[in-house]
Amino acid sequence: MATSLDLRRASLLAHRRTNPCCSTSSSRPRRQLTPRRRTVVRAAAATQEEKASSEQEGSRDSGKSQVLTGLQTSAAVWLPHALAPTQEDLDIHWGPLDFKLGGPRGRKARAALRIPGWLLRTGVFWVQRVVLGNSLLKLLGVFAASIPVIIFGGVFYEIVSGGTLWDGIVHIYGALYKIPGVTVLGETNQQTEALMNVAWLGGSFTFAILLGVVTEDITGYFEGVRKGNFAVEADNHTLILNWNDDTLPLLRQMAVSRQERDNYAGPVVILADRPKLEMDADCKQGLMGFDIDVETRTGVPYCVSDLGKVAAGTARTVLLLNNNDPEDAGKQQAAAVLGVQACRCNIKPRPGQRLQPQNIAIQEAEDAQDEHMMASAHNLAQLSPQRMQLTMLGGRRDVSALLAQSSVQPGVASVYCSIVQQAQQTSTFYLRRFEKLEGLSFGQARRAFDGVVICGYMRREHGKMRTLLNPCDRDILEEGDQIISLAHNANFEPNIETATSYSFPAGFGRSEALKAVRDEPEPGMPPSKKVIIAWFNHDLEDLALALARFAPPGTHATVICANELKGLPKEETKGPCRFKLVQGDPTKPDMLKDAGIEDADSLIVGGIEKEDHKQADTVTLAMLMVLQDACAQCNRSPHKPLHVVGQIRRQETVQVANHVLERLGQGQVTAELLQPDELVSGMMAQIAAEPNMASLLTDFIYSAEGRDLALRCPADYYIHLEDPCSFELISELCRLRDETALGYIADGSVHLNPVAKAARAFSNSDRIIVLANT
Repeated sequence: MATSLDLRRASLLAHRRTNPCCSTSSSRPRRQLTPRRRTVVRAAAATQEEKASSEQEGSRDSGKSQVLTGLQTSAAVWLPHALAPTQEDLDIHWGPLDFKLGGPRGRKARAALRIPGWLLRTGVFWVQRVVLGNSLLKLLGVFAASIPVIIFGGVFYEIVSGGTLWDGIVHIYGALYKIPGVTVLGETNQQTEALMNVAWLGGSFTFAILLGVVTEDITGYFEGVRKGNFAVEADNHTLILNWNDDTLPLLRQMAVSRQERDNYAGPVVILADRPKLEMDADCKQGLMGFDIDVETRTGVPYCVSDLGKVAAGTARTVLLLNNNDPEDAGKQQAAAVLGVQACRCNIKPRPGQRLQPQNIAIQEAEDAQDEHMMASAHNLAQLSPQRMQLTMLGGRRDVSALLAQSSVQPGVASVYCSIVQQAQQTSTFYLRRFEKLEGLSFGQARRAFDGVVICGYMRREHGKMRTLLNPCDRDILEEGDQIISLAHNANFEPNIETATSYSFPAGFGRSEALKAVRDEPEPGMPPSKKVIIAWFNHDLEDLALALARFAPPGTHATVICANELKGLPKEETKGPCRFKLVQGDPTKPDMLKDAGIEDADSLIVGGIEKEDHKQADTVTLAMLMVLQDACAQCNRSPHKPLHVVGQIRRQETVQVANHVLERLGQGQVTAELLQPDELVSGMMAQIAAEPNMASLLTDFIYSAEGRDLALRCPADYYIHLEDPCSFELISELCRLRDETALGYIADGSVHLNPVAKAARAFSNSDRIIVLANT
């Protein structure tokens, strides 16, 4: 840094260079400059030369000839010491006094004049701190601020009234805070009355401040309660992270399931990035008539502080729903798993607190773009010391498979939904371990129950649970095996006395039944179908693959679509189902007639999965209305009703659809309208209650090992029509074909796991529900 002396010398050299005439011949020897000082001098000289040239150019442009008499020194680039604002002389004007303070006295005077402003700013700062504090601090601040006023008023009261100081303090305090019994009239003299009136008027402001402080804090507290800003105090509860279309159906499934399972005994807490008031309003409307305790909080599942607010560490069951953001779904889910683990590790159990093992179910986001992060979330769940379960649920693909299967086998979708969706008096899967069945064959174990269908068992192999559906009767149950049972509730126990071999009733030809099995290796193969597909988006790949899998050979599918389709098989492609595209609007009756609605077996309404719920339901209802018109115009036979398969997204639309089908259908139309949100939520509710259900329901829905639900005609099992037949006999006949009977469809209703000895006569339109090897 150049000193002031160096700067003066540099400016002098610059001045002499630009004004040679002003230079003086001095015999005094020049002082040798150091390299550092030479650099400073050269820089200052260059600066002055630039300034001089710029000023000369400016004078030429203006046309005025000016004589350069002096130049500013380079030190003038900075503000001179004498002209600094803090060093200016202080002019004081006070009446006749008019003088100026400079130097140290001026600086001290200016510092003294800044004291009131500093005191004001300091006071405002502390007042703001008190206002931002809690209620007690605010009240103490108000009382502290009034103490000088009370003391000053008490002293003045003592002077004007002649009383004691204590009397003055009491009277002023009572007037300021509106204490009952204190009056402003009837004092000893007028001065005292005037003082009390002033104190009383000031007390109005004091009372208003106190009332405002208390009211604001109470309002803020209740506003915080309404917005969910306080923490949840709960243990072994159920925690739902994020909010999507499956949340309300999931809560309804939990409300039904908690009556039969103890996994949902505690409250259900929801943490989502939505306003609490909106979530509370949706829960109140969507859960009307359901007995379930729901607490909602606003936050994000990957923030540890928000997770601590909902007691994520002490939750027994955690359901991590996708947030409909395919770009960052995997990252956010992996971060949420880490956050839950952190909350779990930071728990400091209180005396007597017993925490249950924590189950975490993760819903896979459809069309996720960061699958590697999804794999990381899966690894976190597997490597965690806590018990976690990753749930793979692809809603759109599941619904496509059900639509296709139900179009060629009407009733299959209803059976799936009856098992997966939980409702009153319906059947669902249970996993139970019975030590008394260990060592018995599977055939003996399934006969030990009445009113319960044993579908298979789960066995731990290499640290993982393996699902075995529809196994061989000769398989031996080992220690630790869990029985897969279809029952109305969990209150069932085996009866070892009935766990014996089965004897066919007298008069029933076992040899004839075996002969029927040998003669018909593929029982009940349905004839070819004619299917019409009303499609409303661009992608048909999932539905086409599902139809190719479930449709019988020779099936023809006509697709009506106004868009360019992707995934449509070519007509020359070999397979059980041939596809034909008709370009047009599916909601026009003429298009349906051109597609052959008069002799079609079924109609699939699809491609509306990604639409808004109201828009999707509008399309479904419009198709039902148009279908009635088209069937009436083509004089379709009422003996062969058209089976319609579609979707309904909103609960309110169910009643409207039922009205359309019952009042307007006139027997020409039957329908299976699926609710995909309820279906996925039913799976989530069961998996959260029992983590091992994940592999079972996945195998049941996806049929990875070739085991599907099938509907068989009673005659396929050599059952004499119109003769009473027990479900026990039906089960044994199905086992001859390596199939498991789950129930039957009769009179338009689904009957699952009936009582073994219950007998009924079947007709040709009834169907036996079996779990078959395909």
